[in-house]
Amino acid sequence: MAAEVGIQPTPKKQAPPADNRQRKSSLYVGDLDPQVTEADLMDTFRYIGPIASVHLCRDSLSGNSLRHAYVNFFSFSHASKALALLNHTELKGKPMRIMWSQRDPLTRNTGIGILFVKNLDPSITSGQLRYMFCNYGTVLSCKIAEENGNSKGFGFVQFKSEESALAARNALHDTLVMGKKIYVSKFVRKSKRIVAHEEPSFTNLYVKNLPEDVTEDFLRDKFSRFGKISSIAIMKNDQGKSRGFGFVSFDSPGAAMKAIEVLNGSLQGPSRLFVARAHKKAGRVELLKNQQKEIFNCHIEKLKASNLYVNNLDISVDESKLIEHFSVCGKIISVRVMQHANGISRRFGFVCFSTHEEAAKALHTFNGSVLEGRSLHVAFAQSKVDRNRELRNYSQLSHRDLHPTAFHPTHPFHFNLTPYSSSYFLPDSPLMYQCFGTNIGMLYPYFQNYQNHLSTNDLMRQTRQGNTWNHSFQRNCIKKNGFTPYMKCNYGGCRISIAKSENKQGELKELSGAVLAPT
Repeated sequence: MAAEVGIQPTPKKQAPPADNRQRKSSLYVGDLDPQVTEADLMDTFRYIGPIASVHLCRDSLSGNSLRHAYVNFFSFSHASKALALLNHTELKGKPMRIMWSQRDPLTRNTGIGILFVKNLDPSITSGQLRYMFCNYGTVLSCKIAEENGNSKGFGFVQFKSEESALAARNALHDTLVMGKKIYVSKFVRKSKRIVAHEEPSFTNLYVKNLPEDVTEDFLRDKFSRFGKISSIAIMKNDQGKSRGFGFVSFDSPGAAMKAIEVLNGSLQGPSRLFVARAHKKAGRVELLKNQQKEIFNCHIEKLKASNLYVNNLDISVDESKLIEHFSVCGKIISVRVMQHANGISRRFGFVCFSTHEEAAKALHTFNGSVLEGRSLHVAFAQSKVDRNRELRNYSQLSHRDLHPTAFHPTHPFHFNLTPYSSSYFLPDSPLMYQCFGTNIGMLYPYFQNYQNHLSTNDLMRQTRQGNTWNHSFQRNCIKKNGFTPYMKCNYGGCRISIAKSENKQGELKELSGAVLAPT
C-alpha cells in the first residue's frame, strides 16, 4: 500500500551549501516574468546587501528577455541570505527560482543529481516540491513545468550529489501525494533517450494552402483512403470562407504518417498542400524558434567561412578600391571599410565572398600584397568571442614561456660562472633561460658583471643537442654598478654580448667580454 506524503502550504527555507564560499557570490535567477527588468531585480535584491552587478539575459536577435538573470553580490554571506530568503518568492506575480550560478558548463550539462517527477497534482508549486525532497539531501534547484501559467503535472529536482538523488528516488517513487501516485526517476536528456518503437504517436494533422471554397467532404474524400478519420475541421473567417488551413484527425498514427508522406507537397489547384503534424501553440512557437536559431547559426557559420579581415589599409582606400583589388578572386557579397565618427578610415575593413573557396583564394593571393603603398594583412574574420579566446590562450602561453620554473640540472657549458643560489629568485627580474636537448639550464640574470665572475681563458664550446631555438631579443635595462647590461642574447642559444661602461667624460670604453655560442 502506497504511503501518503504530506504537503506543507509554505515551503521550508533551505540553507545554501557551505563549500566553495570564496567562489560563490553569484546567483542564477530563473522563471522570471517577461516584463521583469534589471531595475526590478536590483530593487528586489538590494535590501539583502551590496550588489556588484545584475545581468538580465536577452535574445540576441529580438532583445526580448530570456526570463533568467544573474545577480552578483560582493560577499558570499549576502548571496546565501538572498538564496534563503527570496527563493520561490514572487516578482511581478511569478515565483523566482534562485540557485547558485554554475559557471562550469560540464556541471550544468551532465545531468548529475537531477530527478524527473511526474503525475503531480496541478496545485503543487515549485516550493512545495522542494519541501518534499529536501529531507534527502541538498536541493540545488526545483522547477514545475508550466504552460500559460498552469502546471503541466511534472517537474524536476536537482540534488547536489547523485547519492542524495538516488535516496530520494527510492523513498518517494510510487508514493501518494495529494491522492495521486507520483513517478520519480533519473532525468535523461531528450538527445539520449532510447525510443523503443520509432512509430509515430500523433494522429492529428495540420493542412495548409486550402482554397477558399474547400469543404469538409472534400477533405474527407482526399484523406479517407489512408485510414479511418475521427474528425475534420476547417478554419473559417467571419464571412464563412476558408482561412486556408484546417485539421484532419485519424484513429491511428500509421494512417496519419501515410497521409503526410503522400499528400504533403501535392498539387491542389494552383498551390501545393502542406500536411504535417499538428502542434499546440507552444509547440509551434518552440519549433519556429528552433528553426530561426538554426537558420541564424548557419548564416553565421557561412559568414565565418567566407568573410575576410583586411588590415593596414591606406587612409585613402575605400570600398570601391577594395572591390577592385579583390574581385579577381571571385564574387564579392559585401565590402566595408570601418570608419571613425568623423568619417576617417580606421585602416581596416572586411570583404565577404560568396564561397569559402573564393575567400581562401583571396587570402593566399593578397595577404602581404601592396595596395596604395601599404602591405595588406589578410585573414579570416573572427567574432569578438573567438578573438578574446585566442588572446587569452596566447597570453597564458607567453607568460609560461617567459617565466619558466627554476630547474637545477647541470649547465651544458663548462666555464667558471658562479650562478646565483636557487633561493635568490626574483620573478620580475629579466632572466636568460638556457635549454639544450634534455639538459635544462639554470637561471642566469642579465644584470651580471661577468668581468668578476667569468674567465675567458678556458671556455669550451659545445655543439647544440636537439635544440633549434634561436630567438634573438633585446631589452633596454637600467644601469647597475656603472655597467650597462647585456644588450643582446639568444634565447636558448646562449649568446652573450660585450658589456660596456661609461667613464667620467661620458665616453664608452670596452671591458673584457666573451661570446658563448653553439657551433
